[in-house]
Amino acid sequence: MDTNNYFNETENEEEIDLARQLHACFAAVASRWHWFVVSVILCLAVGWIYQQRKTRIYQRQAVILIEDSDGGSFSSRNRNARNISNKLLELNGVSVGDNLINEMFIITSHRLMKRVVDSLGLDVNYSAQEAFHTVPLYRARPFEVVFAQKARIPQFFEVRIKNSRQVELSAFSYIDETGKKHESNRKITATLGQRVATPVGSLVVEPRKDFLSYPKDNAVRVSHLPVDLCAAAYKAEISASEYDKESSLIVLTCNDDDPKRAADVIRETFEAYKRDVLANKNRVAESTARFIDERIRLIGSELSQVEGSLAGLKKRIGVVDFQTAANSYTTESATARREAIEMETQRSVAQYLKEFMQEQSNVKEPIPVLPGMSGNSLSSQISDYNRMMIERNRMADNSNEQSPLVVNIDKQLTSLRGAILASLDNYVKQLDLQLQSARHTENDLSRIISQAPENEKEALDVVRQQNLKEALYTYLLNKREEVALQLAINETNVRMVEDPLGPSAPIRPRKSIIMGIALLAGLFIPVVLIYLIYIFDRTLNSRHEVEKATDAPILGELPRWEKCDERSNISSLSNDDPVTESFRMLRYNLEFIQKGSRVLQTTSTTPGQGKTFVARNLAVVLAMRGMRVLVVDADIRKRTLSKNAHNPRGLSNYLADSSLQLNDLITPSVFCKNADLLSAGPLPPNPSELLMSDRLEALVEEARKNYDYLIFDTTPFFSVADAGIVNRVADLTLYVMRIGVQEREFLKDFDKMYRAGKFRNLYLVLNDVTAKNDRYSYGYGYGYGQIERNSEEKPGGLKGKLAFMKRK
Repeated sequence: MDTNNYFNETENEEEIDLARQLHACFAAVASRWHWFVVSVILCLAVGWIYQQRKTRIYQRQAVILIEDSDGGSFSSRNRNARNISNKLLELNGVSVGDNLINEMFIITSHRLMKRVVDSLGLDVNYSAQEAFHTVPLYRARPFEVVFAQKARIPQFFEVRIKNSRQVELSAFSYIDETGKKHESNRKITATLGQRVATPVGSLVVEPRKDFLSYPKDNAVRVSHLPVDLCAAAYKAEISASEYDKESSLIVLTCNDDDPKRAADVIRETFEAYKRDVLANKNRVAESTARFIDERIRLIGSELSQVEGSLAGLKKRIGVVDFQTAANSYTTESATARREAIEMETQRSVAQYLKEFMQEQSNVKEPIPVLPGMSGNSLSSQISDYNRMMIERNRMADNSNEQSPLVVNIDKQLTSLRGAILASLDNYVKQLDLQLQSARHTENDLSRIISQAPENEKEALDVVRQQNLKEALYTYLLNKREEVALQLAINETNVRMVEDPLGPSAPIRPRKSIIMGIALLAGLFIPVVLIYLIYIFDRTLNSRHEVEKATDAPILGELPRWEKCDERSNISSLSNDDPVTESFRMLRYNLEFIQKGSRVLQTTSTTPGQGKTFVARNLAVVLAMRGMRVLVVDADIRKRTLSKNAHNPRGLSNYLADSSLQLNDLITPSVFCKNADLLSAGPLPPNPSELLMSDRLEALVEEARKNYDYLIFDTTPFFSVADAGIVNRVADLTLYVMRIGVQEREFLKDFDKMYRAGKFRNLYLVLNDVTAKNDRYSYGYGYGYGQIERNSEEKPGGLKGKLAFMKRK
């Protein structure tokens, strides 16, 4: 049962301690409420100025659709099929990425950004100061600055309008290749439309429609940046992302300090990407057109030679139409001849393709596509080769020739090129066999007509060559028209499905977040300061800290007296003053705990704790009750109380001269009626030895006869040994600790000293207690109940002392 009570009491004490700590924190915060008000106002002001000085950033977004080659979008089924194909290629050691991801990279590439910067003239920027922040003058600029050449290093200067025909250029600066900034204080007056030489190069200022309406005192800041640097800056501002995983939509986002410029950048980026896609698509067509033009020139020359030979033959033999004369002989060989011509045409085309592929200069060019060739496998191989070659060239344009992905594709192209050449060889051999068969049939028929004149036979050979050349020439002319039509079509598989849109309000700075952070900082800073003050403050702050550190009973608490000096006492205060009431409670507690204690001693740890103040005013409050009180200034070294008396003799005289009488040295009614003073007297060479004499006991005995209370005001305990020496004649010791002066670490040593009994009937008096530093003290109203509670709670409390005294 006792164990349960012990644990219950422990839990209750912990709960009380936690409540006290929370209450103390709240009290510390509430007592410094003006800190929080000032801190919040300052932080909100700083936050407002910060967000006003920040550049406003706006966001614009557009949606782009990437369509498949057949005009449809990449559906989820198509993307899944591509993913499966890519995984199969990766199993064979070929690394293939998602096409949509590749397109997103190309859209935001540095190469396209350079085109956007050149197209929109973004390397020259105009801005002006407005209130706390800088605003861009993208479309609202009053003039245009035209530079003689592109910038190689960043250049800056200011322009002010002087009149309708002139402007002033000033504040020139530029940053060289080493990163060092150079400035010039020159001021140059430039005439509109005329070239002028400046520290940043030759330039011309051209007026715009808003030139005359622009404020003359408002300077325009002009920056001229290198294209590469500007492209890198806009590349960081623009981004591309997937709309979702199930579509081929790309969301193009641009953040800029001008919303119109952000929209223009998105549109121009889309147009640049569209032109890039069209150029890549036309590479195959352009290669095919060059091949066809070359073959047309060659076949045309050969056809002219054959036609010249035929005309010469007809003129020589005088024949106009060999067909009429030879119809009877050639009817049966017509079919064989047609087959031979067809085989010869296909073989010539295949041979031309083989020669094209064997030409080393055409290694990085797509293979011309000639649908007239038979053989689906060969056409499929050529289509795969051209698709892979286009992809390889695009990758090389966006990276370099040594890129691992480009090298990997080159290996695949080399392998596929060898396969196509092998297929062409097989195809030519197959055509040779077919052609040999056709010619064999034709030769059989030729033997039938061998009896025809030699001229007619020669004419037939020339006509056959003519027909062959004409068929090939006509075929190439048709293909050239098809390729020209393909080049004339400028449509691509990409289109913008949603124009650039965005909120009218800037996305940065976020005013609500900044002001919220400023508010939190305004509340947090005082808390940190209060905590730091508490951490670095080594002095006592409250009664609770004393009660927690020592078992010594607290006899009373004295509030702060703002206008107190070395001569002030409570007799000059009103009866309801808190200081007066606190000393009355101290008197009441003193009479309650030790009714027979007539000799009191006041001491402290260090000077400045208020022991003399307590001794002086305790004498006054006891005298107010009609008691006679003698205050002895036993602090012979400092003699603070002796300043109130004009008697040069005192305690030191009495102790040194046994012939002196006590009454001859006492100054009556120094503090008030019935409150007398025995001053310290002159300073002897050996105060401690003097206090150890028997004359001190004689003084006490003599004083007891005439006074109800005798109060010794001694030295601080740790300064000299005087306080310990005087304590032998004291009935009760009042140890004064001043809040805000007494160090907190001393309480451990004080508790050991209290437990060791170094002072007789030691009691604590807390001085300078205010509502700010101790919300748990009840001030002067904390009397009997508190003393009784301390007596019950502390093992060495007052009840224990009273019981010990009774037993003794």
